[in-house]
Amino acid sequence: MKTAIKILILTLIMPYLMTGCGKDEHQKTVTPVRVEKVTIQSENASIRYTATVNPYSQVNLDFKVDGYVLEILQVEGADGRMRDIQEGDNVTKGLPLALVDPTEYLAKVVEAKSQLTEARATQQKDTEAYNRAQILYAEKSMIAPEYDRAVKNYKVSNAQVKAAEANLIEADQNLSYCTLRPPSNGVLLKRNIEVGTLVRPGSEGFVLADVTSVKVLFSVPDIVLGDVRLGQVMEVTTESVKDTLFLGRITEIAPAANTRSRVFNVEITIQNPENLLKPGMIASLNVFKGDTADAVFLLPLASIVRSVNSQDGYAVFTVEESDGKTRTFRKDVKLGSVYGNKIAIIEGLHEGEQVITIGAQQVRSGEEVSIIY
Repeated sequence: MKTAIKILILTLIMPYLMTGCGKDEHQKTVTPVRVEKVTIQSENASIRYTATVNPYSQVNLDFKVDGYVLEILQVEGADGRMRDIQEGDNVTKGLPLALVDPTEYLAKVVEAKSQLTEARATQQKDTEAYNRAQILYAEKSMIAPEYDRAVKNYKVSNAQVKAAEANLIEADQNLSYCTLRPPSNGVLLKRNIEVGTLVRPGSEGFVLADVTSVKVLFSVPDIVLGDVRLGQVMEVTTESVKDTLFLGRITEIAPAANTRSRVFNVEITIQNPENLLKPGMIASLNVFKGDTADAVFLLPLASIVRSVNSQDGYAVFTVEESDGKTRTFRKDVKLGSVYGNKIAIIEGLHEGEQVITIGAQQVRSGEEVSIIY
């Protein structure tokens, strides 16, 4: 287990350890850094994660006929003037979003109707001849070849009527396809056409999303996986909608970790009747970690650097003020478990010390730095 945690920690902090290896010890430029005061935290405290808001579902609205876009639905803009419907607009099921020039397809409908009328006229004539032939043949007043010809004509005319009816149905359907309509209510995420665009069958016109519910997606390492479960109620917040707490339930946990990041994707479904949560928003949530209350120091992963005293060790940079200058000191630490984007420090630090959390990879021990807030 300890080996697995070590591999996980190394994987998570590797991007931070690959930079800042060739800095000149005597460089005179003062490096700006951000620091965080070390405080004791409970290891079973809730760990904060960032998440992304996604639509509950989304569909591509593709064209099924070819032609030039003749019209795009007009809606009233914020300035009171009419404009083409665009990304972010709400749409209603069945609303005509775009129209492909229907001239060619109208002509095909007219032609199909004419062919059907002719076929039905022929069918009526052949049906009457067939009925008469049946009577005459039964009375032996018609020879077999003439009877067979009447039967054949009757069958052919019926088949021609069915073909003409199918042709008209197809022509009517293609004409209806000239108008692109959404299959459900939603919000437009993308519009890929303009008036005059030449489209083909399969061309994507719009991307529609169902946001009456949304999916909030975040990722956890395997050591936190046991603290999330299907059906668990989660509280989600977002800076975009301040002072509002959104409640949702975990509806999906990935059965396998991402092969590159080694984390498990977790999905929370939240009802969104007022459309306050929008696709692409960044959300935050807390995951309660562990069953014990051991006191630890938690620091961002970006704080961790390589130790110069041990090939497999890690360290952090603390800062101290002396003679009006703020200087750095590398301190070896022992790492614990990973909690989201933070890691536990179980040895090497004392409460109240100030640790560099941003800029640790750009400094050396003993270097003068400036603290930014």
